[in-house]
Amino acid sequence: MKIDIKPNFKFKFRNRLKGKKNLYVIIGAVLIGLIILFNSTSFIANLQWFGEVGYTRTYLTRALAVAGLTLPIFLIFYLVSIFYYRSISKKYDLVSYPQKTDGEIKRRNRYVYVASGIFFLVVAYGLAKDYWYVILQYFNSVDFGQVDPIFSKDISFYVFRLPLYQFLISLSLSVVVLLILLTVLIYLIIAAKSSFNRLNFRNARGILHVIKNGFIQFAGKALAMLISLFLLLMALKYYLDSFLVMFNESGVVFGPGYTDIKINVPFLRVIAVLAAVSAAVVAFGIVKKKVNLIAYPVLGILALSVLRIAAVFAVEALVVNPNQLERERPYIENNINMTRQAFGINNVDIRLFEADKDISPGEITGNREVVDSIKVNSYRHTLDFIRQAQVIRGYYDFNDVDVDRYMISGEKKQVFLSAREIDSSLISPSTWQNTHLFYTHGYGVVMSDSSTVTAQGQPDFLMKDIPTNNITDIPLDNPRIYFGELVSDYVIVGTQTDEFDYPRGGENESYRYTGEAGIKMNLLNRLLYAIEEKEPKILISSQITSDSKIIRKRNILNRVITIAPFLSYDSDPYLVVSDSKVYWMIDAYTHTDRYPNAKTFNGLNYVRNSVKVTVDAYTGAVDFYLADPDDPIAVSYNRIFGELFKDLSEMPEGLREHIKYPEDLFEMQTTVLEQYHVTNPAIFYNGEDVWQKSRVTGSNNEESTSQEPYSLFTSFEDEQDLELVFTEYYTIKGKENMVAIVNVRMEGEHYGQLVEYKFPPQKTVSSPYLFTNKLNQDPEISKELSLLDNAGSQVEFGDMVITPIEDSLLYVVPIYLVAEGENSIPEIKRFVISNDDKIVISDTFTNTLNMLFNFEAETPGEPGGVIDETLAKEANNLFNDAIEAQRAGNWAEYGRLMEELKNVLDSMIGQ
Repeated sequence: MKIDIKPNFKFKFRNRLKGKKNLYVIIGAVLIGLIILFNSTSFIANLQWFGEVGYTRTYLTRALAVAGLTLPIFLIFYLVSIFYYRSISKKYDLVSYPQKTDGEIKRRNRYVYVASGIFFLVVAYGLAKDYWYVILQYFNSVDFGQVDPIFSKDISFYVFRLPLYQFLISLSLSVVVLLILLTVLIYLIIAAKSSFNRLNFRNARGILHVIKNGFIQFAGKALAMLISLFLLLMALKYYLDSFLVMFNESGVVFGPGYTDIKINVPFLRVIAVLAAVSAAVVAFGIVKKKVNLIAYPVLGILALSVLRIAAVFAVEALVVNPNQLERERPYIENNINMTRQAFGINNVDIRLFEADKDISPGEITGNREVVDSIKVNSYRHTLDFIRQAQVIRGYYDFNDVDVDRYMISGEKKQVFLSAREIDSSLISPSTWQNTHLFYTHGYGVVMSDSSTVTAQGQPDFLMKDIPTNNITDIPLDNPRIYFGELVSDYVIVGTQTDEFDYPRGGENESYRYTGEAGIKMNLLNRLLYAIEEKEPKILISSQITSDSKIIRKRNILNRVITIAPFLSYDSDPYLVVSDSKVYWMIDAYTHTDRYPNAKTFNGLNYVRNSVKVTVDAYTGAVDFYLADPDDPIAVSYNRIFGELFKDLSEMPEGLREHIKYPEDLFEMQTTVLEQYHVTNPAIFYNGEDVWQKSRVTGSNNEESTSQEPYSLFTSFEDEQDLELVFTEYYTIKGKENMVAIVNVRMEGEHYGQLVEYKFPPQKTVSSPYLFTNKLNQDPEISKELSLLDNAGSQVEFGDMVITPIEDSLLYVVPIYLVAEGENSIPEIKRFVISNDDKIVISDTFTNTLNMLFNFEAETPGEPGGVIDETLAKEANNLFNDAIEAQRAGNWAEYGRLMEELKNVLDSMIGQ
């Protein structure tokens, strides 16, 4: 039996739809609204955040640039595609069989227009998103005022303009090739289809006859235009390729060599002219159906390309290689000059240094300020110590230790600083309320004198504990840290719950945030951030009120990267105490890999520390300062983003005093100097004077490793005041004899000046690694270390400091004793001092210095001086008791013991 259910089905469906039409419309509208809401929360949240930090223009510049570029790119692509489609479709409809009706053609065209519109809108957005900066930088380019040594073009051509030219030509070539292939493919399809419909399927000759006679009529003009355009674009590409020899990596040095300039460049430019002429000839040949006019230019280009390759090999083999140094000498010199210029190492202050080994007691006395300021504490061990002695509670941690200089009681000191932050991963229990509402901020900094230690060999703290025990004259009224290196999650302040401030005895002090950071949590914002953070508690929590504020992007690096992602940033932000508050300072870099003729290191061949960034640890306020107004890339950024960078003179003086030269930049420059300290092309070519950074070892059992830049407190002949410098030690590659020390200065008009102390080549000067070997081989020192390095403890070497004293070098190595196992407290138990001839070891710095130079014992109170043994033992006992009280949370007892300890210490130094 046949059952027709179609009428009944339609009837029921229509009745149901008719009765619920309004409901479906409402549901559809709600769904669309939710889709829009969920997809727009990120944009709205970002817009609010940029408004909060005061950089809305920076955010909108990029957004508007992408949107503004998407439209013209889309229109160009879309109009070209529609013009091409219409020209092809008309011919397609004329020759296709069977022919389509007008209705079918209109319907097909509608689908094509819509589909191509969507496709090219997506393509245009993707291109605008990836290349917006290349385009904006082109229109905001700034001259470098320096030209390349081959074509005499300003460096800005390679950095700002050439990338856009390459992009446009590459994109245009891709489009033209695609259209050529589509033209041929479409004709072959329709010709074959028409032939199969009209002729016998087996009549292959007839099919080929139709294809042969119809192809030129169908696609001749289109192909003529496209192929001519292709050749014209190839002419431009060949011409631009002649400039790309400035980035050649295959020669003797980075950049063009003899063969590039004498063979490659002329051939590329001749081929470019031939391709341009061929564009017109090929178009004429296709239209006139003259195959010879099409073939000859193309064959000519191919022949020249092959001849170019053959000429390169011939000239290299017959002309260059037999006399390579003389042929390549000017190009080697170009590479040396451009590389040194690109990395800012072209003005190194080179000073010959005798490195005598007979330092006199008088020279030590005359440089006593430098000697007393020698850093005897090491970074790693200081960090390990404060993580044990100053963490206070389990949710606190210290990320690293920063070195800086401060005026303390009228004396300039090199100090270590570290911020006590809350690490959300250490909060237990890690409930949402604990993580985001209660534990909102860290508290305080730890500062220690890098040049002195206590009687127990521990860091000499200048700021410590909670609340901050500050014995300096540096004011610190607000030590709270809402923005730092360890934080990552958002927090909500101003809630019904008071924030945890710091522990006091068995109780907790509470706090309520009063800074400007954060976005008010009205109902819409609660919904917005519940979606954005994927946390419904933000919406439903009764603790959050309309006065509450959400603070996001609290990690300082993430914060500045979000604002200015076009800069790169130093890996180690550092802490600054200024204006009674805590700040972070971050070095930002401009860079490129497009500096002509300069060798590439780590993917870059130009870098400048043009921007200094400060972040208020309490308010999160971010300020960018232009530190190098002569850097064209930074100036270009400033034009694009509407004076994003403030003038450096606008930085508060208290912060400006703590500007340091960035370690990452110094490390890169000193890496480049390993090879490019040489300026003589012949020596450079022969590779006879290649340096390498000295290796170091942390203990008797450790493998040697390369050393990060050292910090040093020293003075120079042109300035008597002590200066903080970073320093690097060099040896001849493959050897351990030290040949040079390179410092970078940081003070005043000397900021950024590289100073190279170059040793006589005939002298043997101990590098850090070689000195460690000598130390281990010394019978007395080896015996002393063996006694310390017994079961349950391990000897480790601290940071070696090699300080220039007049014409000699003074070596200082602190010897740490570290108990085995976790949570051990490293303590300095010995000092090793040497003039690179005699090596001595003793329990204090002063005693060791006395042994080496036969000084009389220093008075108590000076760094490492002789201390009354009874008072020292009493101080040690009080300190240990205080630590136990601290760990037990007995803060009243801890305070009493610390006060007694202070009195004992005052007695020890005669106060």
